[in-house]
Amino acid sequence: MAVAVTGASGYIGRRVVARLQGEGTSVVALSRAGETGRFRDLLDGREGTLAELMVGTQALVHLAGRLVDDVAAPVEAYLEPNVVLTDRALAAAVEDHVEVVVHASSRLVYPSDLTTPAVEDRDARPDTAYGLSKLWAEDVVRFRTAGTGTSALSLRVAQVTGGDHPGLGVINTFIRQARETGRLTVRGSGAAVREVVHVDDVVEAVISALQHRGPWTPVNVGGVGPMTVAEIAGQVAESAGLGPEAVRHVPVDHDDLSVYALDPTHRREVLPWEPKWSMPDIITEAMQQKEESR
Repeated sequence: MAVAVTGASGYIGRRVVARLQGEGTSVVALSRAGETGRFRDLLDGREGTLAELMVGTQALVHLAGRLVDDVAAPVEAYLEPNVVLTDRALAAAVEDHVEVVVHASSRLVYPSDLTTPAVEDRDARPDTAYGLSKLWAEDVVRFRTAGTGTSALSLRVAQVTGGDHPGLGVINTFIRQARETGRLTVRGSGAAVREVVHVDDVVEAVISALQHRGPWTPVNVGGVGPMTVAEIAGQVAESAGLGPEAVRHVPVDHDDLSVYALDPTHRREVLPWEPKWSMPDIITEAMQQKEESR
């Protein structure tokens, strides 16, 4: 199988490319060239349109797009990189009769006010411009592949971390506090639930998704399990060699009870993959990296 990968120079993309090459798969590693609508294969230097570069491939892994780099950005800021580009990539894939499309979506197609883990066919109602653009991109994948014989999955990926990724959110905050003060501050009860997934697990989920055959469906890709903020603080304290007394709770006017977690039920029916990295392992790796960078 020859696989085209968009966003091949990105955090996840370069790892997917390396993983595919490691198993002997032919890869077209696509990244934008300077001119609008032009792309470059990072492995052989060829340039052209998506349709030209994807000729002869049997699968598309679509990872390209704009990340959440500005929470105040309007919807229009995400239209071209997340929706229009997805349409162009899917049009090229269908034109080339690829067998399967794996599309990287996001947990942010779900809102911030859920109180239970998000379920694919129930909870997709984004409350951010970015999340809206990712849900529209999913609709593009569904629309472009319907009735074509091309299989498709949109992977709704949890917060990704690991490797050289700095975006650890609350984990990073607690690690910094542990290093600088030896005390960790939890606002309120710490009952809010968070879920992260290691980049190595995401790569394996993508590889597994290439085996999917069937009509488009969204699939949650989370870690081995969510933890409350208080539990995360306790794990960071333990990894830092601090006792439970290092974690203190400060009162707040409104306790955060939000749940950023993904229900795995549908994924287990569709995807022959299970994450391996636990939250404690992710925290331990992050702590080690912080120490090595000092």
